[in-house]
Amino acid sequence: MSQVTADLPATMRAVVLTGLGGPDKLEPAVIPRPEPGRDDVLIAVRTVAANRQDVYTMAGWANRRAPITMPHVMGIDPAGRVAATGETVTGFRPGDRVVVKPSISCGACNFCTSGEDDACQNLENVGVHRPGGMAEYVAVPQRNVFPIPDGLSFAQATAISHSFPVALTMIRDRARVTAEDTVLVTSASGAVASAAVQLAHLRGARVVAAAGGADRATYARSIGADEVIDYAAHPSFADEVLRVAPGGVNVYVETAGNPAIWKEALRAMARRGRVAVCGSHGGPVVELDLTWLFRTRVTIIGSSGSSLAAYRDVLTLAGQGRIEANIHEVMPLEQARDAFATLLSRGNRGKVILEVSPD
Repeated sequence: MSQVTADLPATMRAVVLTGLGGPDKLEPAVIPRPEPGRDDVLIAVRTVAANRQDVYTMAGWANRRAPITMPHVMGIDPAGRVAATGETVTGFRPGDRVVVKPSISCGACNFCTSGEDDACQNLENVGVHRPGGMAEYVAVPQRNVFPIPDGLSFAQATAISHSFPVALTMIRDRARVTAEDTVLVTSASGAVASAAVQLAHLRGARVVAAAGGADRATYARSIGADEVIDYAAHPSFADEVLRVAPGGVNVYVETAGNPAIWKEALRAMARRGRVAVCGSHGGPVVELDLTWLFRTRVTIIGSSGSSLAAYRDVLTLAGQGRIEANIHEVMPLEQARDAFATLLSRGNRGKVILEVSPD
């Protein structure tokens, strides 16, 4: 035990993954507390979310480099207070309120040195390739630790940490949305999609939000959508999109990959439009007519994760009150199985947050 952690408990409460499968493999446990490395910040976790990334980790899809060592602590987006720091860490002191950027870039590959670290060739993820935040403590490299803006709660910081930087990287850096664009966002009440609605609106674009249910469509309008469509009531919703955007949409943001929604959304595309895709849990296989593709000159763009620059910019926007965290429910850590049941049922509107410890 290092001098900096000598006064901290040697063990901690956690919810651990005991084997591959589903939420039934999650169990409460008491495990050793991590020791921070030279460049690490040790964080006393307050909140963390149940995410799709965790579902992939449970299924064994997320870490194809090597098998996950069990028991494993998931949780990609913890927020909390600094408990201790490694000897080379600067800028953080015990007690500081902080939030974690989930994806850890290497800082050395061509993508990282050119500012495109979202495409890092050696990317690792908190809660996937290393222990995450579903525990009382987590150790994270200092470059992935950021101060929480004043006025933002731990739960709000967690809710923003993954979804909004992913959406900003996709909207601003990959699809290059401007005020000249009409943007269609499907699954618009979901965590990443609702972030995309807000961020496209902030960039001055006209936003058409499509969601499955009148209440979800109403929510999308409340966060900035100019037009809303309920595709539960209008399954052939391309006609509704073309009614409000007769020339078609310039940008289509897809965060889930549902084949039926994909098919309808493509029917509503304008020529030379851009399709930005960052999710596939609703598919992942969809149809694509290559004749349609080359005749329409549409560009299909893949987007995953977020850059350090996008993460900083999201926290600035949050601190200014210009974006709204989308929280469905806050549950205690011990109800992690219930949190994932809610996520997998698609009954949530926004993030399901786990409170690890009270502040």
